[in-house]
Amino acid sequence: MKKDYYNILGVNKEATQDDIKKAYREKAHKFHPDKSGGDEAKFKEINEAYQVLGNPDKRAQYDRFGTAESFGGPQGGPAGFDFSNFDFNNVEFDLGDIFSDFFGGGNSKRGHKVAQRGRDIGVSLEISLEEAFKGIAKELELRKLVRCMHCKGDGTEPGTGKIKCKTCEGVGELKKTQRTFFGVFSQTAVCPTCQGEGQYPEQACKDCSGEGRVRKIEKLSIPIPAGIETGGVLRIHGKGEEGIRGGEAGDLEIKVNIKEHELFERDGADLYSEIGIPFDMVVFGGNAEIKTIDGKVDLKIPAGTESGAIFKLAGKGMPYSASRRGDQYVEVYIRTPKKLSSKAQKALKEIAGEL
Repeated sequence: MKKDYYNILGVNKEATQDDIKKAYREKAHKFHPDKSGGDEAKFKEINEAYQVLGNPDKRAQYDRFGTAESFGGPQGGPAGFDFSNFDFNNVEFDLGDIFSDFFGGGNSKRGHKVAQRGRDIGVSLEISLEEAFKGIAKELELRKLVRCMHCKGDGTEPGTGKIKCKTCEGVGELKKTQRTFFGVFSQTAVCPTCQGEGQYPEQACKDCSGEGRVRKIEKLSIPIPAGIETGGVLRIHGKGEEGIRGGEAGDLEIKVNIKEHELFERDGADLYSEIGIPFDMVVFGGNAEIKTIDGKVDLKIPAGTESGAIFKLAGKGMPYSASRRGDQYVEVYIRTPKKLSSKAQKALKEIAGEL
């Protein structure tokens, strides 16, 4: 009969991996055979359930097929190898070593706690063009796993110690051997009871249930450098989630998006804008007041300037180094008057007759 691993751990099928890990720790601590009132059979059943549900791939297979055992594939060895004359009797393979050779993984330091790096966090942040021009410190609130201050990340209730793990005899790993058609295979895995430490808390921390981490809201002040472009990514080392069992904290990645501006379009460090000038300025020339990202300047419009002419304001764009800025390009268009007095209409007709 199929075992209900969710029922064994006391969680539902919608439980997160964190929920499953927490439920496993609580039940393993309760039923460990070394404790008063422990139950070895129940403890083994809990370990079996966690070996499946604690692994996302095995869990998905269990949910779909009702088992986490791998299905047999086509007969024969891997392509390119001839096993017809090979004697597999009494040959032992350590799959952990093989996979380590292929993928560069594995943990050779047995008996030492297995520290795991915390998860990286990615967030988006929207700022104005003015903020991108000046640079600014933005406040962020992140809900993430941080170090448990009650146990200082150790997972042990203050005032209590740790017990040598009887499941792995303090080694931190378990070796499983299986005889198959191809011979005897052995695989080394992290001990599920102590999670590779070789010991476990005599009494788990009441605040973090032995995890060493708790989920809290952390406020951060993020410095945004002047001149940053939309889509720019800031990476802050060690501001992601706290690592497991003393592991290094992850990083925080912030993708910066800049809001569209009502006056300016941006191309790298350069800015583009436009201004309408009256007809008389086109004829006689004059000065036009131009808005820039950091104030107003006067732009001299020569007589006879045509609509569509572009003027360059050097150094009035966005910063791209500590002392250098891009340029601003201003396109001129002629404002056509909507209403004219009879006197103005007569004057324009006279002028048009002379052109």
